[in-house]
Amino acid sequence: MFNKRRDKEDGVQSTQESHGMTPEKGNGPIPGTLGIKSASNGNLKPSVISEGFEFIGEIRSNGYLTIDGTVRGTLSLHSVQIGSTGTLDGNLVCETVNVKGNFSGSLDCSDLTIGSRAIVDGKLTYKSITIQRGGIVKGELRKKG
Repeated sequence: MFNKRRDKEDGVQSTQESHGMTPEKGNGPIPGTLGIKSASNGNLKPSVISEGFEFIGEIRSNGYLTIDGTVRGTLSLHSVQIGSTGTLDGNLVCETVNVKGNFSGSLDCSDLTIGSRAIVDGKLTYKSITIQRGGIVKGELRKKG
């Protein structure tokens, strides 16, 4: 978490908090963001809807969302993970989706992964799909051309 570096000019050792970015270059991935940076400040952090929470409404972000509770509504994100205790009921548009829990509704994504204990029901549009043994998929599947 902290990197020690020695200034070449004065030989003084300083401690600097590391965020996966080198101060000299100012580029590289930020931990927890899988290489995606926020347009505003460069510190895009994942969001979590924890087990026991229920959210009803609309979520829009260029970020990452982990759902361990219940979400009902319309979502537009970069990446969504539905945990084993998570439920998403609604419309989802994003780049990547990893479903370990329950999903029902409409989904439009590039990369879809359905886990071994997942239950997915709805209209799914994707570029690539991975279904692990035991994953249940119902509804309409449509591959993007």
